[in-house]
Amino acid sequence: MLRKSILALSTLFLTSSLSIAQDSLKQVWGANKKQWSLIECISHAHDNNITVKRQKLNTEYNKNLHSQKNLELYPNLNANSNYSLGFGRVPDESNYSFHNGTTQSGSVGISSQVPLFNGFSNRNEVRKQESLYFASLQDLEKVKNDISLQITSYYLQVLFAKELLIIAKEQHKTSQLQVDRTKKLVDAGSQAMGSYLEIKSQAAKEALNVTQQENNLGLSLLNLAQLLDLESPIEFDILTPEIPQLHEFLTDNPSNIYQSALEIMPEIKSSQYNLESSEYDVKIAKGSLYPSVNLGLGWDSRVAKYEGESDFSFSQKFKDNSNSYIGLSLRIPIFNGNQAKTSVKNAKIGMMDANYELQNEKLTLRKEIQQAYADALAAYNKYLSSEEAVNSFAESFRYTEKKFNVGLVNSVDYNVAKTDFTRAQSDLLQSKYEYILRTKILDFYKGIPIEL
Repeated sequence: MLRKSILALSTLFLTSSLSIAQDSLKQVWGANKKQWSLIECISHAHDNNITVKRQKLNTEYNKNLHSQKNLELYPNLNANSNYSLGFGRVPDESNYSFHNGTTQSGSVGISSQVPLFNGFSNRNEVRKQESLYFASLQDLEKVKNDISLQITSYYLQVLFAKELLIIAKEQHKTSQLQVDRTKKLVDAGSQAMGSYLEIKSQAAKEALNVTQQENNLGLSLLNLAQLLDLESPIEFDILTPEIPQLHEFLTDNPSNIYQSALEIMPEIKSSQYNLESSEYDVKIAKGSLYPSVNLGLGWDSRVAKYEGESDFSFSQKFKDNSNSYIGLSLRIPIFNGNQAKTSVKNAKIGMMDANYELQNEKLTLRKEIQQAYADALAAYNKYLSSEEAVNSFAESFRYTEKKFNVGLVNSVDYNVAKTDFTRAQSDLLQSKYEYILRTKILDFYKGIPIEL
């Protein structure tokens, strides 16, 4: 009797506590929320994620450098002028002597430099910077792909938590019906009070499980909202899509997927562009071994006025002192401490390193695809086993429930059968969403957009 009383009080306290907790949770995670689709989540992250924004800035920076290198192929053009006052002895034209006075002088000019030949270094600089710009574009796509996969994983975790909550509520509802039915049997004297208290205790545990699943759902939504950098995560919810019936695991083998991925994965393209850039580095370094020829041309004029000078004509002086020039300059590298040869050697080392980096990216991609394929196959096999287990435990639970209703089994056996059935349902859901995620990853490597 003491055990039954303690159990009844514990059940009453637990039930009231869960009711308060559920009311509070409903106020926090209310129903009036905007529901986001997976596409909306991914699009929002691409537009607002700080990492994506920083990579966009890096891309813009490389674009500006490329434009600058293009403009450096054209001749430059510069103008200059100056004006000065001088104090001291100045010539006196009247008696061919000197006296103290002020001198005003000024000049104006315009000049241009045209690089005619420098071992094609300037053109190779343009091509190098173009490769770096294209590499940064691919790096941006890589960042977007990474966050898309991460959001998809979090999104599926929320869907998993929602379905677990539905199962928890259904199980609690079933137990509550058994509580009501057992109470009537106890009142009629058909069953002992102990059976009623055991069933009521199980219902209280399942009510606790409902609250725990609600908490898990709230945390999953919070994780996704924080990944999206939302200011008000409490107002966030996702749209539950219709998940189609899972089909048999039929996909290309890892080798075929790898060959397709080599053509589309941005990390591979980025490494290829970086290798191309390093090849131009070698050409630029070799260019310094050749003579360079530059064309220079310009025009300038100077004017000076001495204090006391008579018959001064600014225009005439400006015209008389004007000067135009054009010339060629030739620079032949003979010996500069082997700087040019060392630069070529180092550029070749850089090219080899870039090639190793490309090979490493390919190896990493191949391993990732092999792992993704193995994970998808394992998830599918787990899903099949879990589906079979659910069917088995469902049949066992229905049989135990019928026997419990007629008093052939006790409440402990009933609760064990129900717990096993609930665990099997949970395992099935977990394997289901894991299989969906793994297949989406394989589709991603084949160039298929991520969507549900």
